[in-house]
Amino acid sequence: MIICGLKSLIVRCQFCGRIRTYEVNLFQAMKKSGIKYTCECGANNVYISRENNKDIRIELNCFNCSDKHIYHIGLMDILRNNNIHCYQGSQICFIGDKESAKKILLEKQDLCKDCFSNFEVLGKALKQVYFLDKHNRINCNCGNSNISIEIFSDRIELKCKNCNSINIIFAETDEDLSILLRRDKIELREHNITCLDSINEKNRNIKKQGR
Repeated sequence: MIICGLKSLIVRCQFCGRIRTYEVNLFQAMKKSGIKYTCECGANNVYISRENNKDIRIELNCFNCSDKHIYHIGLMDILRNNNIHCYQGSQICFIGDKESAKKILLEKQDLCKDCFSNFEVLGKALKQVYFLDKHNRINCNCGNSNISIEIFSDRIELKCKNCNSINIIFAETDEDLSILLRRDKIELREHNITCLDSINEKNRNIKKQGR
């Protein structure tokens, strides 16, 4: 009997919410110290390694509950098509054959596009926000740099965990994205709600020209 250890892995990125698919060689993961699978936005999605008892250890950053889940699964079990679920009950990952993965991927991609105003723009905006956050370029002028990031269908919201100030980054158009990409840092204003979008930028330029 020939056993195929090459599987397709489908997971939703915890940070940007995009659905990612990877080719996984389970036997290769068993031989090495482990294999890490990252999203294009830079976030770590899955880490697969070998346990001392020869089981497979899968570490998943869960999009649904924002926690890290660790699973210990026997090799023969993982060689079958598997849906891996969050401890709260929802499906967070699929490991299986390519054909099954393609069907799931098409269904989930269609659903994702329906949920967001402009899926492509939002994805690129999230990548830029992640880059700025990773390089400590997002902070609040209250002195705090602990900023939470929340994703909506048409925008990204940054919230200061100290003074609760909010910066709303709209991500519906290419113009919105262009404004964000020109920023080398984002500073929230203490106890204030501010917006970053193409409409505000146009109004600001009009005011400057009128002076």
